[in-house]
Amino acid sequence: MALKKIVKPVRRRSQTTGLLNMVLLCATAIVVAVLLNKRGEVQVGEADSKPQIVAEFDTIPVPVPAEYVPTGTKVSAIKFQYVSYPRHQIPMGALLLLDGYMESSTIAPLPANMPIFPDNISRDVSASNPIVESIPPGMRAMTVQVDATSSVEGWAGSGSIVDVLLVQAKKTSVIAEKVKILSAERSVTPVSAESSPSVPSTVTLLVTQEQCLAINTAIPLGRIAFALRGTSDAERWVDTSYSSDEIKGKSRVARRENAGINGYISIKENGVEKKFALTDGKWLPTQSAPDGFLLMGGQDEKARLKTP
Repeated sequence: MALKKIVKPVRRRSQTTGLLNMVLLCATAIVVAVLLNKRGEVQVGEADSKPQIVAEFDTIPVPVPAEYVPTGTKVSAIKFQYVSYPRHQIPMGALLLLDGYMESSTIAPLPANMPIFPDNISRDVSASNPIVESIPPGMRAMTVQVDATSSVEGWAGSGSIVDVLLVQAKKTSVIAEKVKILSAERSVTPVSAESSPSVPSTVTLLVTQEQCLAINTAIPLGRIAFALRGTSDAERWVDTSYSSDEIKGKSRVARRENAGINGYISIKENGVEKKFALTDGKWLPTQSAPDGFLLMGGQDEKARLKTP
């Protein structure tokens, strides 16, 4: 009798079971990863919503100018305020204490609300005085009082070039040409086009020695005014004076014709008056007295000399 062999599919069942276990394991890992990720997002969100608090002992008060400071200002005259900086954000070299610097002066403009550094100030007077550094050899600096009219509404400020006029009751004269303004109201900052200029009460001028003497001599005689020049204008005045007589109609041509006459004399001989004008060093006969010459001496003198 023949026996029939029966083979059971054990291997196929084993493979199917292993595949199911792997799928379940992967699904479980994915679910766990998703839960952990959501939990981490919730924790980060809670951490971000909390305010950042810096402890008081981590900040240091730093002195800063409360407003813009021009060059040449004494440190003792600067208005300071203290701003708390985190220790790690303080610029390297910034001054934390002003002791020992109060007699120094600024050698560069200082912006407001910014720390200052030792390189911005100096104890050397010459280094901290921008006016002294601006005076070339042989030149001089002098100060005059001005107002809104004489300073051209304040447009005649630091760096401007002006002509200096002497205004008198009956005459205006040019006493100095092409004069540079070094400072206006103790400021060397040029006039800015972004804002209207302030009207100074004083200005400091860079002048030659002769101009310095002329301006100081003119000040007691009348009022000083400025005529503002263009930056590229190097022309001289055609006429350096103007009188009230010319406003009333007196001819300027006649005055120019008499410009070469340096003297006038009248001599009476035997009842006949003879007149002479001094021109180019020579006395020449003339029929009338030149305009602009004043009588010198008494009426009974035989010779009467008239000079400008």
